[in-house]
This record gives sequence, structure tokens and C-alpha cells, in this order.
Amino acid sequence: MTRGLFAAARRRFARWALAGVAAAAAAAPASWAQTASPPAAGDAGQWLGRIQQAAAGSSYQGTLMFSGGGTVTSSRVTHICDGRQRYERLEVLDGRARLQYRHNEQLVTLWPDSRQASIEQHDAVAEFPALPASAAARAPEHYELRLSGRDRVAGREVDVLLLKPRDRLRFAQRLWADRETGLLLRSDVLGAGGEVLESAAFTDVQIGVRLSPDTIVKPMKRLDGYRVQRPAVERTQLEAEGWQLTRVVPGFQLVSCTRRPLAGDAGERAAAPPVLQSVFSDGLAQVSLFIEPYDPQRHKQTLGTSLGATRTLMARRGDWWLTVVGEVPMATLQQFEAALERRR
Repeated sequence: MTRGLFAAARRRFARWALAGVAAAAAAAPASWAQTASPPAAGDAGQWLGRIQQAAAGSSYQGTLMFSGGGTVTSSRVTHICDGRQRYERLEVLDGRARLQYRHNEQLVTLWPDSRQASIEQHDAVAEFPALPASAAARAPEHYELRLSGRDRVAGREVDVLLLKPRDRLRFAQRLWADRETGLLLRSDVLGAGGEVLESAAFTDVQIGVRLSPDTIVKPMKRLDGYRVQRPAVERTQLEAEGWQLTRVVPGFQLVSCTRRPLAGDAGERAAAPPVLQSVFSDGLAQVSLFIEPYDPQRHKQTLGTSLGATRTLMARRGDWWLTVVGEVPMATLQQFEAALERRR
């Protein structure tokens, strides 16, 4: 299950989330969309709103590079904005071949080598170059914005922003926003000493490209020869499943709670038991809490691991196995684990 957990929790690269993008597009004030130049230096909400609106309302195409924990991966991404419709295509360029197509809330994932396909609805995890839907409203409560000057990324002029946490429950983040459009072109997560824990960036990008949505929609329907799985994802609540957080981890709010299968390709998903996943966010950082029945064959020992900026904490709780994962310090995950109680 570890591979599935990392895939679900790495909001910058492993999976997409137009949910946050679409929500921001619908809710963003008109001033964000109309901002022709960067906002005032100290207005964190305006800066983050401009970045989010650019991710929602721009059409772009480019190559993304992710590095962290000693690994480097790349993908080719195309994002098309056509009125209120959003389309995306992502091709993983390293390792096992994988293609993903998204139209608004529908996601189709293809594994060409095994002729497997998965069709599912979006999750609530926002990914690069998008920010969580609540970033502009909530992140300034927990991060202090500092402008760090100008730079160039993928051949474009950018403004560099440093978001410094107001406590020790979250990591600092450095953002490179395209000066002309606001689109996020690079994002680093920083450790306590200022070291880069992980980074996501465009190595090349074209903004304002004109592409037909058919380049996304047609491949989503062309599934002849694929064995198609439709993973069942049910919305639920922690309390309805017999669980409760006895205290709030400062700054984090519940974004979604679902019961879902988590694994690799479609065949593995069909065999995997469903797990309960709750996603929490402080406006920038996100934490996923997974609960599943304890299986002594798969769940060997309690442990905590680090890979890039991602921290993972696993623990047994009676007949249950808990996994808490997020791009936050381990102490934050420990607070989530300690606050969770079984009520029935």
C-alpha cells in the first residue's frame, strides 16, 4: 500500500486535482483574474489568489520536473482552459508508462504496457502548479509572506516569494510566480535550516497555447482493448465510520473524507481493500490520514519515514492500521495520530 499512499499524498506530482483549481476559478474575486501586474508586497492573499487564478484560467503546456528524496522524475503536462471547462493531459516520462487525462472532475488513467485503465472522480488534493482552493483565504494565518526579488524560470521572468511558517508545525515554501501571468513555475519546500527538501518546476513552458479540447476528450473515450476499472470512491465522515479527532491540529481543517481503494494500477486496485482517507489542509500544506483494517501480513511494524518533504507515520491501533502522510514535520503527523480515537 505504500506506493498508493505516496501517490495519493504527493500533491505536486503523482496525481492531479482540478478540484482545487475549479473551485478557485469559481470563487476568485474578479480583481485576481484582472491583475495585470503583481500585487502589493505584503498582500499574501492577493499573491496566492493571483497564482491560483493563473493555474485555473490559463492554458499552458510544458515539462515538469520533480526532485526530492534522492529521486528525480519528469512529466509532460497540457492544461486547457475553455470557458468554465478544464482539460488536462499528463504523460509520465520516467519508469513505467502512464498517461492521465482529465476533464473537470473525471480522471482517466492508462497503463499502456498492461492495457489497464481506471476511470474515477477527482480527489481533493491540489497539485503543482495549482494551490489548495483555500490558499488565499487561510494560508496568511499560518505563513508570513516575504518577497525575495526576481529571477528567471524556464526562460520567463518571475517574482520569488518566501512563505515562512508562523510555527513549527509546517515547512517554509518558496514560490516562483510568472511575472506576466502569475502562473506558478517553481515551488520548493524548505527544511528548518533553509535546505530544499523537494522541488517541482517547469523546465520548459508555453503559456497561452491554443489547443482543441478534443486532444484530451477523444483519448479519454478511446479505451478499446483496455481492461477498465472504476474504483468505488464514497464520500463519508470520520464520525460516521466510528472515528473522531479529539482535538484540532492547529491550523488544519478537514477538506474531504472518502472511502476508497488505494494501490497501483487498475488490477491492483481491484484486489486492494478499501481504506478511509481524510485530507486536511492549512491552506498550503496538506495531510492525509488513512485508516484500514490491520493485516499482519502487510503491516509489520510501527515506523516513521521521510522522503524529500514527505513524512509518513504508520501505527497499529488495535484492529486498525493508521498511516498519516504529508509534507509537514513529523511532529505534526504525531499530533494527528495522537488525536484520533475509535468511538465504536
